[in-house]
Amino acid sequence: MVNKTQHSLLRTGLSLVIVGGWARTAQAGFADAIVAYEPGTGYATDWATGEGYLNETAALGMPSRVTVDPDPQYGGAFPVDPFGAPYLRSQIVSLGEGGELTVRLATPAINDPAHPYGIDFQIYGSAAFVIVNGDFTGGGVTDGSLFGATLGETRVAVSEDGTTFYELNPSLAPVVDALFPTDGMGDFGLAVDPSLAAADFDGQDLAGIRALYTGSAGGAGYDLAWALDREGNPVGIDAARFVRVSVLSGHAEIDGFATVPEASTGALFLLGLAGLLTGRRARRIGQGSENNPRNPADDTHHTAGHRA
Repeated sequence: MVNKTQHSLLRTGLSLVIVGGWARTAQAGFADAIVAYEPGTGYATDWATGEGYLNETAALGMPSRVTVDPDPQYGGAFPVDPFGAPYLRSQIVSLGEGGELTVRLATPAINDPAHPYGIDFQIYGSAAFVIVNGDFTGGGVTDGSLFGATLGETRVAVSEDGTTFYELNPSLAPVVDALFPTDGMGDFGLAVDPSLAAADFDGQDLAGIRALYTGSAGGAGYDLAWALDREGNPVGIDAARFVRVSVLSGHAEIDGFATVPEASTGALFLLGLAGLLTGRRARRIGQGSENNPRNPADDTHHTAGHRA
């Protein structure tokens, strides 16, 4: 029999492992090493200094949750949200036309159809929703258009061993650094519903955008099931430890990568146990007994202004 204290602990544990209907205890994994970087031509530069966004290590680790700008006049600490993208050269790396960035993931992306929307990993960029009502003090509303988004073409390829790469079907893989702008308050390992389009955000404020994100931190989501060989045939890969982003035209900025964590054995055990307890409790409350009849009383922004 589980007493009230144990039941409370179980409920607390479940609140930690159930996110958007996906049970887990692990955290999202991020890129931990740069394998190769070629900036290409036409990469982004700082409008004030002319310096390029060429710090490839900016793509390592957790994507930005806050921008800490040291500028003595306009700087400060600004939360990263869908209206306020990361914009410092220490936060994002740029790829121009012909540019490529290859990273190693600390935790391999797993090809799992049970992942929310089938998404196995995300790439976070530096796009933001345009504010159309002129309110930059927290009450901004967008029409769904994007500021700082990639206007050209990108390709994403994955590899299990760092040698053989498979391109993700470009007809399915979203462009890097466009939808969905990063929300630093969200979960980097949880995808946004990929069926959402820019028009779905028309008229939304920050609260409305977050409601559509349903707890996600945004980013562009990718499914390993989209992998193709050089002849364009689907290939079945179980996992990918390496990701390569290529820019065919325009330029794209990258803040980070995140894998979708797997449901752990502990999380699944807690879910099963919770179901069992819920069923038992429902039967006790609904049925009562002659000696213990049921008593109802007991059921108690900051916009990115530096890039050019």
